[in-house]
Amino acid sequence: MEKTGRNDPCPCGSGKKYKKCHGATVVESAVALTQQVYSLSPIPRPKSPQAPRPCGECSLCCDGWVKTHVLGHDIDFGKPCPFSSGQNCTIHEKRPDDPCRAFFCGWAEPESDLPDWLQPHQSGVIMLSGRATWSGRPVDVLVSAGQDPDEKVLGWFHEYSMKHMRPFIYQRDEQWYAFGPKAFQRVVSDRVAKGQDLFH
Repeated sequence: MEKTGRNDPCPCGSGKKYKKCHGATVVESAVALTQQVYSLSPIPRPKSPQAPRPCGECSLCCDGWVKTHVLGHDIDFGKPCPFSSGQNCTIHEKRPDDPCRAFFCGWAEPESDLPDWLQPHQSGVIMLSGRATWSGRPVDVLVSAGQDPDEKVLGWFHEYSMKHMRPFIYQRDEQWYAFGPKAFQRVVSDRVAKGQDLFH
């Protein structure tokens, strides 16, 4: 793929120069200090012939980093699912459809582009893939799950975001950052200032 020059038209079709649109994504802005927790509520996805990746020893989505409700138990920040051993689900064969069978993190979901090393228990980050849209584009959310995304993780997502025109938000030191066009960063900042949910 040929690299887009800063003064070339942005490949997104906005009519703006790349440096004024998606080329401006190299600057991230801190949007606010917040303790928002993201939901596991399933979102409709097209059926894929490919099976999801197996979770293996990873159970971070069950360990209190994302918000959900399982068999009468609220799962929330610091409050893991009582059916998680910390390495796997103790009721895996009997787990409910919603949310347990319906939810896949961005690493496990069918046709995921994420490399093996981004599995949450290895990277410390749960990627929620395209759980909302902004200007017709999917928005990805990186939820810190034991550690904040390091430079390797962020470098991979920066490249992925620019290649696929997918803005994302992520946490560092309990503060949210937005990566994407300036207009996207403003939307995220405004939502936080008004106390509204971010993308989830």
